[in-house]
Parts: sequence; C-alpha cells; structure tokens
Amino acid sequence: MTVVTSAVALIALAASAGALYVNGSVTAPCDSPVYCHGDLLKAIQLAEPFSDSKTFVDLPTLRPLDEVLAAFHNLTQPISNNSDLQAFLTTYFGEAGSELEEVPADSLTVNATFLDNIANPDIKDFVSKVVDIWPDLTRRYVGSGNCSGCADSFIPLNRTFVVAGGRFREAYYWDSYWIVEGLLRTQGSFTEIAGNIIENFLDLVETIGFVPNGARIYYLNRSQPPVLALMVKTYIEYTGNTTILERAIPLLEKEYDFWTNNRTVEVQKGNRTYTLNHYAVENNQPRPESYLEDYQTANNESYYAEGGIIYPGVGLNDSTRALLFSNLASGAESGWDYSSRWLANPEDAAKDVYFPLRSLNTRNVVPVDLNSILYGNEVAIAEFYNLTGNDTAAAQWTERASKRSEAMYDLMWNETQFVYFDYNLTSGGQNVYIISDNASTTAETSGSDAPEGEQLSFSPAQYYPFWTGAAPSELKDNPLAVKKAYSHVVQLLEQNPGGLAATNLVTGEQWDQPNVWPPLQYILIKGLLNVPPTFGEDDDEYIWTQDTALDLAQRYLTSTFCTWRATGGSTPSFPKIADAEGDGIMFEKYSDEDINAAGGGGEYEVVEGFGWSNGVLIWAADVFGPSLQVPDCGNITAAQPSDGSASVKRRARSSSMQISKRDLRWVKNFRGSS
Repeated sequence: MTVVTSAVALIALAASAGALYVNGSVTAPCDSPVYCHGDLLKAIQLAEPFSDSKTFVDLPTLRPLDEVLAAFHNLTQPISNNSDLQAFLTTYFGEAGSELEEVPADSLTVNATFLDNIANPDIKDFVSKVVDIWPDLTRRYVGSGNCSGCADSFIPLNRTFVVAGGRFREAYYWDSYWIVEGLLRTQGSFTEIAGNIIENFLDLVETIGFVPNGARIYYLNRSQPPVLALMVKTYIEYTGNTTILERAIPLLEKEYDFWTNNRTVEVQKGNRTYTLNHYAVENNQPRPESYLEDYQTANNESYYAEGGIIYPGVGLNDSTRALLFSNLASGAESGWDYSSRWLANPEDAAKDVYFPLRSLNTRNVVPVDLNSILYGNEVAIAEFYNLTGNDTAAAQWTERASKRSEAMYDLMWNETQFVYFDYNLTSGGQNVYIISDNASTTAETSGSDAPEGEQLSFSPAQYYPFWTGAAPSELKDNPLAVKKAYSHVVQLLEQNPGGLAATNLVTGEQWDQPNVWPPLQYILIKGLLNVPPTFGEDDDEYIWTQDTALDLAQRYLTSTFCTWRATGGSTPSFPKIADAEGDGIMFEKYSDEDINAAGGGGEYEVVEGFGWSNGVLIWAADVFGPSLQVPDCGNITAAQPSDGSASVKRRARSSSMQISKRDLRWVKNFRGSS
C-alpha cells in the first residue's frame, strides 16, 4: 500500500491535539486559535466573507500562525466583510484543498468484472460511467507546504483515499463504508485503495483513539457512526485477505473502548439496568465548520421563517446555550444532521416556527441504528478472533453482542407496531409517534392508533437490526416476521416513487422527508437479503423478502439514472436531453417525490460525486445486475443548476454538498470538479 510522508505529522498531531480542548469555560474540538475556537474564528465567521462557514476553516495559512494572529489583531474592530478583511484573507490564507493532490488517472486501473453480469446494456453503460468517476475523487495528502510555522486544519493521512465530492474535501468516516463497497467491486487499483482507506482509519484510532467525523482537526471532539469493524469485515469477505487482522483487532477494540467509555448510557426498566450507547459530544462552542449557523441558532433573538414571518425568541442562558452546542455536535456525530429524530419539538421544524434546532435532544435519544452498528462490531470482532484461533476472546465478544441484542429488544422493540423505535431518555419510552403532516396516510394515523394530530413514526433507522443482525433469531430468521416488520416500508413505497426518505415528516432538515439517502436504501435492502430461506426457497414469505429487496434496488437505480439523465447523462439508447448541462451527476441524496430530482436544493455549482451514492449503485448493480430493468423516466426534461422555487429554497438551508459560486475562487480545482 502506498504511504506518503505524513506519519510523523499524524503522530505530532496526536500528541498535541488530545482530541478535545478544555480551558476554563471553553470546551472545543482542538486548541487551534484559527480552526477550533477563539476571537479570530468568531469574528471572521460572523463577518460572513464566505457563503459556507466550512470554507474558511478549510483554508491553510500562507504565513506562520503568529504572523496571522498579529495581522488579525491589527484589523479595525469590529470586523466586517469589507476590503480590509478581504485583503487580510488573500494575504494570509490559501486555497481550501491545497493540502491534497489528485492521483493521475492513467496510474489508476479498473477491472470491474461485475459489469458483465448486468443484463441491460444501458444500465451497464450508466454504471460503467459511474465507475469511471472514482479517479476524479481519488486524493493523496501532501501537506500545504506553504511555510515553516504555517497552519492548516487537515489531519494528515498516510495513504491514498477517496473523497465524497463537493464541499467534502477530506475523508469522512461513515461515508467510506459505502465508498469501500463500490471500490472493492471496481477492483484494479481500487482494491488497494479500499484497503488504504481502512488503514488510514486504523492510523487515526492508533494515534487519536477513535475515528473523527472527518480528517479535519475541527472534528477532533466527535466521531460518526462507528463502521470501521464492518468495513474490515466487508474487505475480508470480498478479498479473502485476513492479514489485516493482526493490526486491526487491537485497534478495533480500542475504538470500541472509546464508545463504551464516552458514549455509554444506562437505562432502567423495571428491575433491570440496561447498558447501551448514544451520541454525546463534549462541546460548548459553535461547530467551526458551521459556526455562523450554530451561533445564530443559539443567540438570535428572533427567528425569520421562510414565509417572511418573524417569531420572537426567548434568550438562552449560558448552560442552555452550552447544552445546545453539545446537542448540535452530537447530531452531527450521528451523521443525521439534522433530523426530527433528534428534536424534542419536531412541530417547530414542520411548521417552520421559532428556532427548530433549539429543541435538539440528541444526547437523550438512544438510537436504534447506533446500537445496531455496535452489535455488528461485536459480532465482527468475535468472527475476527475465530479466524485467528482465539476462541476464548471470540466467546466474550459474542456474549457482549447477545447482551446488546437483548437490551435493544427489551427497550426498543414494539410488539404492537412490530418494529424497533429509538428510546427517549427524556420521556422514558419509545419514540413511537410524531406530529402528522399533509403526507400522512390513514394507516399512519388512525390505523396505527396514533393520538390526535400525530402519526406512526417511520425511519429506515428502525431496520438496522435486520442489517447487522441485532434482531433476535425469531424475528430476523423468520420471513413472515420480517415481512410484517417491513409493512410500513411497503406502504410508503406505494406512495413515494423516488424511494424511502429518512423519515416520514417534512421539516426542511436534510435527514427528513423528502430526502432519500443512498446508505439507507442499502440498509433496507440488506436487511431483506439477510433473511434465510428458513422454510425453503419456495416459501411465499421468503420470496416476498427477496422481491421487495429487488424493488428497493430498482427504485434506487431509477432515481439515480433518471436524475443523471436530467443533468446531461446519456447512453447509446438514451441520447442527451436537449438543454441539459454537463454529462450527468450523481448526487448525495435524492427525493422521494420524483424519480428525477436530487434531494436538498438551492443554487449550487455543479460538482462531481458522490462517494456513497456511487458505492451503493455499484453494489446494487453487482448484486441485482441480471434482474434490473432499464428505468422509465417518463417525460424527462433537463434539470437546472439552480431553482428559485419556494420549496427548494426551504430545503436549501439544510443542503450539505453544494459549493456556492461565491466560495469557488477559494477552493482548489481538481479534475472533475468543474
């Protein structure tokens, strides 16, 4: 595996960062006065020289840090977005992404033999073109190299890796699970790169103690859904290469210890005490990469709704403000930033009143998905010990998994609704119902015995136990039981052509309806594919599980293909649509309302991506290739790079991929990014 000379820098970072900075009343991700906390960060972010708060904290300095700080203190206070600030930024800061270099495309080989199993030639052509995106997303860390004493926010990575795309210029933790799924099937150079990604994360665990949200120092106080053990498992299953285990096992245990030591919660029910995990980041400052947004959420006196109505607010005191900043960071750690799942008052978001995110209650939610992943880690580590001949350790990890499965079933399984729900520490019960909206069906309201004005809560997160196997055998191994658990999925599929959204509540937050996220489609499908033919392969209920998995895969193919065509993609049988710009785009998320619409919205610069969307498509094409049908996109027309509609503007506040034209001049241009 290719290693660049960043190991020393990573060790030095670990020695100085400590993954958390605590000084008096300040608890921040790191001690950097530019990238993590302090007067300079606050003043510049609140002056709004960039459309995206992340742009500033991704800029490396061009001069030594002490010179940058001295020059900042010489600026006229208070700072405003004027020519003096622009001159300061131009003089002292370089381009975002300049710590990286692209890997020459001609040095990267592809051997995607799975394409031969795709029956339809147009689907094969489409997927082949998505495979060809990987070189444009492949990066090496080289350091900014601007000067001795210069600073940047990038966490050095020793090996080649793949970025997600758009404003995500660094490696991200849970994104990489689905990227690896795609890279392993792409083969050629990308088998090694898949291993590189895993090794990079093992490096981070070794030096920092966990895998940060992404490879930036402003993420050093939080992680993301801990999928590293599952990545190792996928890598071994696909390559048959177990040599990684000698290094991986102790580091996977170290990461597991981070979650048990820092993210554990005890829940009492009856005479029993259960131990499970939640997202709980120690933080009392605005997130550096979302500084302006967090600051306004916590400090603005009035909330300005999209409809023009101004709602007066109630000021927060120091303790409630600090708790809000912790819940904001914890919501980001979940990967679902943000969702009605974490809101104490989701009706505020649904109605766009007051400050929706002020009711974030992330720390007090025990999530089904997080605990399912940790169950999967426990089972995976047990399997790794079995592979290395340590039966005693394997039995210990199997017992841990068994206890977690039992705790999840006792606290989260709802026999009446026949599905799992998040457990709410505030209410002391399951989050079964949520406010109803215009899209609610009779089955979700009166049919589920929901209280007046509420509906049965839905989220693909409820089905993680069927993906990782955390559900007990009498559920996961029984096709009839799985069919019953998936009944809400089928109901929503019937009314939403674009797939299954993150929830069934429209709030304007990006992890709610109508946004369809590729990883969640993968998890729903895998939960069905994992069902064994307990009563024979000709059992009607077993056949239903496999047919529904195919239906979900076909929906995902249709959304990606039709949206790709609407943005300029073409195949031999489907020429380029008139007036379409570009050559087809893979987006980070899609819409459940249409088969040719991306999720989110707002004005954006067309960029190429998107890592996990590509990975899920490639995986689905490999698994279902012979059965997939060429999508019927209907009377499709060219999509425009921006849309001024009210609905799109509403969603734009939650969009996460786009780079604004205003910020583009500050971002290094890579192959495929323009």
